[in-house]
Amino acid sequence: MGISKLDRALALAVLVCGSANAQVLTRIQTSASPVPVLSAAPLGHSAFSAPALSLSAPTLTAALAPALSAPSIHIPAPVAVPAALSPTAGAASAPDKPHPLVQLRRVLTDWLKPGVAAEDGTAAGSIAAYVLDLDGNAFGPGFPTKIVLFRKGGHRELFVPTAHFAVIEKNIGKDFVYGGENLKNYELRGDASFREFFGPKFAEDLMYAVENLPASEWQGPSWGAMVHALSDARIAPFVFILTARQHSSEHLLDGFKYLQRAGYIRHLPKVENLHGVGGTHRTAERKAELMAEFVDALQPLPIGADGVRHAIGFSDDTWANYEKMRDALAAALRSEPGRWDKVKIVLFFTGSNDLAHKPVAVVLNADGTTRPYAPGEPR
Repeated sequence: MGISKLDRALALAVLVCGSANAQVLTRIQTSASPVPVLSAAPLGHSAFSAPALSLSAPTLTAALAPALSAPSIHIPAPVAVPAALSPTAGAASAPDKPHPLVQLRRVLTDWLKPGVAAEDGTAAGSIAAYVLDLDGNAFGPGFPTKIVLFRKGGHRELFVPTAHFAVIEKNIGKDFVYGGENLKNYELRGDASFREFFGPKFAEDLMYAVENLPASEWQGPSWGAMVHALSDARIAPFVFILTARQHSSEHLLDGFKYLQRAGYIRHLPKVENLHGVGGTHRTAERKAELMAEFVDALQPLPIGADGVRHAIGFSDDTWANYEKMRDALAAALRSEPGRWDKVKIVLFFTGSNDLAHKPVAVVLNADGTTRPYAPGEPR
């Protein structure tokens, strides 16, 4: 009996599906005890291309892969406003629900508006202050500064970009693959691992990035907000840097002087507002302590003619720093009601490669609770 064209097509489909299912089954049966994998950017200035950071665990199905892909950051030539972010293929959000980091970029400068000064000059406007981290926050994953991991029992070195370090730090010494190396074989060695966090290296690396790398590699999620703040004469005196780097304040200022010469910013932050807090083994705690001091300094200052409160914002790409800041300030508000009743506090988590936490912006309420920041909301 003859076989119809339909019969032949059905038979072929059965053979193909059977083969595909067998391949899937084989992969599942042979992938026991997977080790998480993190792809690293190439090392060295000349070849540094800093691709989007990608984390994956073999046990996750292929269907989840797009959701785990980190967004690629595309920022045009220097401007005073945050630019758009374009997620990688497969990770695009629905039109009515933009990617969280896209939303965050839109609000990072929204709150940075000084209050209105009195027309007769008898009272200045309310103050807008900005406190920010540098690596992974103001600057992106392609920034040339590296942290060095050492192979246990030897001197082999593994270089990690600062923006990646926030993701892998807790996995050093554990089964976690980064750049083709299992981090269970590596360790940190004090100042030797952070040797690029000292001296003039910040200004040198910043100059190299600006003159040799695409903006999308070295400008981070808070870059636009920092440029905005340092281009407004009313805000620039109240820009504070809290970085895990250990450069002196003067060396940090050298980097900002270069940005000013290059035309990215109009005004310099005050040298006394630049703080390298690394090397203390309590970076998150120290950032929270200094932030409380900054808010205390704003509280007694007269508010503007429009009666709005002062505002201060903090942005960081490391969840531990953001979480400690939020919890420490909330605890202070609960223990001392009214301590900061003339200051609105806004906190931003800008980490784009953290699988456990999405970028977020919150306002601290007077009772220590938090609520989402709403773009355009009053002080």
